[in-house]
Amino acid sequence: MTPHEHVESQALIHSPDVAATVATRARIVLWHAEGRQKKEIAGLAGVSRSL
Repeated sequence: MTPHEHVESQALIHSPDVAATVATRARIVLWHAEGRQKKEIAGLAGVSRSL
């Protein structure tokens, strides 16, 4: 993830005009970029992993 993409993702998370689903996806992308495991990301996001 480039620094610009990181800033854009952060902006999506904190924008009051962005749908909650979009903000959640942005969080998932950031957590993945941090190197977190898929299972951990799913737990943090409150979603289940698709098989």
